[in-house]
Amino acid sequence: MRFENNCRFVHCLLLFLLLSAGTLCANNVLERRITVSFNQASLKSALDEVARLGGFEWSYNARILDQSRHVSLPPGSRTVRETLVLLLGDDYTFKQSGEYLILKRNKKPQQRLSGYLLDPRTGKKIPNATIYDRQTLRSTMTDSSGFYELPVSPRSEIVISKLDYRDTVLQVTSQTPRFVQLELTPDTLPESLPFSIRRQVNQTSYALEQFFVKTSQSLNALNVTDSLHRRFQLSLLPGIGTNQRLSGSVVNDLSVNILVGYSRGNRMLEFAGVGNITREDMTGVQAAGLFNNLSGNATGVQAAGIYNYVGDTLSGLQASGVANLAGYGKDVAMQAAGVINLVPHGRFAVQAAGVANQTDTVTVLQAAGVWNGARTLLYGVQAAGVSNHAKRANAAAQFAGVSNSIGGGKIRVQIAGVANVADSLEGIQISGVYNHTRYLRGVQIGLINFAGKNEGLQIGLLNFSRQGGYIALEASANDVLWGNLAFKSGTPRFYVTLTAGTDSIAIHKESLWAVGAGIGAHARLAPWCGLTFDLIHRHLNEGYVDDAIQEWEQFALGFDLRIAGGLHIGAGPTVNLLVTDPEDPESPGIRSRVVKNNLLPAGAGDGWLSGWVGWTAAVRWRF
Repeated sequence: MRFENNCRFVHCLLLFLLLSAGTLCANNVLERRITVSFNQASLKSALDEVARLGGFEWSYNARILDQSRHVSLPPGSRTVRETLVLLLGDDYTFKQSGEYLILKRNKKPQQRLSGYLLDPRTGKKIPNATIYDRQTLRSTMTDSSGFYELPVSPRSEIVISKLDYRDTVLQVTSQTPRFVQLELTPDTLPESLPFSIRRQVNQTSYALEQFFVKTSQSLNALNVTDSLHRRFQLSLLPGIGTNQRLSGSVVNDLSVNILVGYSRGNRMLEFAGVGNITREDMTGVQAAGLFNNLSGNATGVQAAGIYNYVGDTLSGLQASGVANLAGYGKDVAMQAAGVINLVPHGRFAVQAAGVANQTDTVTVLQAAGVWNGARTLLYGVQAAGVSNHAKRANAAAQFAGVSNSIGGGKIRVQIAGVANVADSLEGIQISGVYNHTRYLRGVQIGLINFAGKNEGLQIGLLNFSRQGGYIALEASANDVLWGNLAFKSGTPRFYVTLTAGTDSIAIHKESLWAVGAGIGAHARLAPWCGLTFDLIHRHLNEGYVDDAIQEWEQFALGFDLRIAGGLHIGAGPTVNLLVTDPEDPESPGIRSRVVKNNLLPAGAGDGWLSGWVGWTAAVRWRF
């Protein structure tokens, strides 16, 4: 029986709360929606019509209005507040008293920005969002109807921020309307490591403050607008200390907190056994056994066993065992964490983490065990065990175990185990597999190299360029092997050659064949002719693959003649050197087949060397 009575009581309570919420919403005169339009109506008749549709009575001094003034308003469904702002402008304030709406004229002209904050995805208004002026640090929060009002100047930079939404910045100018409907886009970025951790740390920060700070403490902090000052605070928990229940409204010079401290701000030193919660700014040193939770700006040092959080701008050092998070960074800012550092905006000098770093702009160094990410890499260095990425760079360097990438700008150095990607390279790219750049004015070294526009040097097995490159497929004969194929890629100044050749159609135990690689250059004498210079190393085999020392070095000088289009022919003399092991019983046979007229003494190089002059002729197609 008692259980049924309790359930009935709970149901009645819930019904009462729902009805109360609906009544409160209905009693908010300024947020009632009306549909109205005017075409050159007198101001008085327009205000009377708004009052009729909104279900309220006016209370104002008729002398503050030019009631004969004519106004126009296009059709639409708007709140009473929005309708009145459009009719009266920014020179009036409204205050509700019961079913009356009191209209007053501002005594002094004020520049204010007001309006509603909406979610564009759902069309609903967003309450409890923070809106502040980055220049003056004036701030406000949207009310339960999503309405905001904030004093501004002609050059104010307004920031709108809320958890799980992307920050929006509005630059106020003389042309900016004073009633602005703002939108916050939901944070729908991919759930990659940095962004998901940023959201988790934000949520943890909010949860910790709610857990440790009682409701009465929060209300006191909101109600007491003046900032109180004390030289020293000693506390056990929020509300239990020398600043009593007003600790959230006090700025301290020195604060010692046995477990958790709560304050409006700190100017010199703050220590806590567990954590510090600061509503606004901190200068000096803030240290805690587990966490520091700062909503404003930090100028100095934050040190914690688990994580540090700065809601606004960090100018100094954050050091923690797990994570550091700041809203903005300055050039001198630094972060060091055992797992991750994250700063979505501003400039950072140094970030060092055991796993990952993410920031807007790096000016000196970003170092991580796994991954580094930055919007801009400015005169700085990224070093990671796996991967580095920057959307834009300017004369910087990247070092990674797997890959580096730059979306735009120029970079000096990229070194990676697998791949490098850059927009403009004005230095060197070195990778184990692949290098890519849109514009090359340096050196690429890798198995495969690609450049959009090539004004530099490529060193690899395969080198490609859309503009400024050299690619040729060549069939040739020489005095040793009558059938040779070669692929040449790079630039006319320097290209790499891959080649293979044989002296017979089918490979059998008596056939002589070779594979090799080399480098070369092409000098243009006229549009239809030029000279080629090739230095090639080949390994000779007799029959099947032979691992004996049978190395053929060749320098070839050729005259290149263009026939038509990409078709060229070439021929010229060669200077050759054969290196064989005199102790190998097969060496004399190889030398007799390759060297027709040895120009070196019989014992040259202790019997290792033979030399002769030969020839080569080729047909090549240049792509």
